[in-house]
Amino acid sequence: MDIEHDAPPTPPLPRAGAVGSRTQTTDSTIPPSPPVTNHMGETMNWTRPVGLAAAGLALCGCAHTANGSGSTQNPRASTHSTHQTANKPAGNRASAPTRTPFTTVLELTGNLDARPGQLVGIRLDFLTRAQGRDAVTAHSPAFGEPVPLRWQDDDSYSATHPLAMTDKPGWYPLNVSVAGHTVARDRIHVLPSQRPSFTVTFASEVARPGELLWLNFDDLYPGERGTDFTVRSTALHQPVRLVHDERYDLSNPRTFSASTELAPGLADGTYTFTLYGPHGHRITQKPVTIRASRPGDADYLGKAHGPDLYDPTIGYADAPHGHDFTVGPAGRVAVMWHDAVPDPGEETRLTATSPAFTQVLHLHRDDSKSADGDDPRYLNTATIRTGLKPGRYPVTIAAHHHRVIKVGYVTVRPTPCCGAAATPCACPTGNPPFVPGMDAAGVIDQLDPGPTPASPWANRWSPWCCSPARTAEP
Repeated sequence: MDIEHDAPPTPPLPRAGAVGSRTQTTDSTIPPSPPVTNHMGETMNWTRPVGLAAAGLALCGCAHTANGSGSTQNPRASTHSTHQTANKPAGNRASAPTRTPFTTVLELTGNLDARPGQLVGIRLDFLTRAQGRDAVTAHSPAFGEPVPLRWQDDDSYSATHPLAMTDKPGWYPLNVSVAGHTVARDRIHVLPSQRPSFTVTFASEVARPGELLWLNFDDLYPGERGTDFTVRSTALHQPVRLVHDERYDLSNPRTFSASTELAPGLADGTYTFTLYGPHGHRITQKPVTIRASRPGDADYLGKAHGPDLYDPTIGYADAPHGHDFTVGPAGRVAVMWHDAVPDPGEETRLTATSPAFTQVLHLHRDDSKSADGDDPRYLNTATIRTGLKPGRYPVTIAAHHHRVIKVGYVTVRPTPCCGAAATPCACPTGNPPFVPGMDAAGVIDQLDPGPTPASPWANRWSPWCCSPARTAEP
């Protein structure tokens, strides 16, 4: 494999840390010029002296354009365009199309500080499909073989190709050609191969119980194979399988990763994370220290306040909110919780409980625009149970491994079932719900003393249900 050591001068390289490079090249050699003809359409076989004389006229500025206007030939026009226009019959010169040079833009990704086996993206813009057809190819000794570029839906030619695993450190030239004519050039910088590495990463300085962490295995190295990798540890709920995700691992085809959470109730100590390969083969292991926050730590108990209860139809910003909220049976109440330093993992396990709720309410992180500038906050909307007795019910949130417990209250009012209300009411035993003013036969009548087979009080006047003091049938 040849490495470029004494390359000709090239454009300045992109700044350090850039992921690719972009170059422009002007080319006018496509397609080749037709032979020069005279006014009769016959091919003119000029002798060398005649050709040199014609070139001298063009250089001294003595040659004029075909329309005789006296302006000189455009110095940016290609010689092939000049031949195609100047040698047309006089009657067709004005309408003859003139080809102008086109500028292609070559963009590479993953070509700087690359490792053997890494993927390099190649994209060529401002070349039409009619110009390139299926003859656009990238060449570089870093690839070991020509790389055809294919036409894409975004009107470009592109390809992604891995560097050869046998590449040595250094700079390698790359050029893109169309039908054998080079239209763009750039370079690829290759670093030495790196041994496989296994990393365990978390957000805080010390891993906390319940915290989210990232597992990553990079084995882009000659001879490495297989795709079945698993991490096991007593600090995890279950074994975690590492996978390659092309959405994020754009350049490295041998990166395998996963995110997971530490178990929330872990005791302080050092836990071993072991990486297993195909067929259960143990590859490596890494120790991780896990410790719950203590008094004096910035995240100890956080800075929590709430729960704030409010009307979900209005919204937190506009609705009155506090630790008390009044609602009717089957109504809805929104719950908001703030914590300046939330416990690791609370995004997935923070809940609000109440005997008035239909179920345990899981709070979710508020990532909306309205949360910008506020402490991290969590919210959700609960539904009040039907058939609930009027009264005051607690709403409890336990955070930081139950070291922070705060309580709010919802007051459930009795359901109105008279006047303008048009929904069934919850009446005492023996007096089933009914629509106010409507008897069993569907006749509108505010007072219908007639008994029914179901209950002698089924059609009593609705104000009887409106009185919370009545606990027995009259």
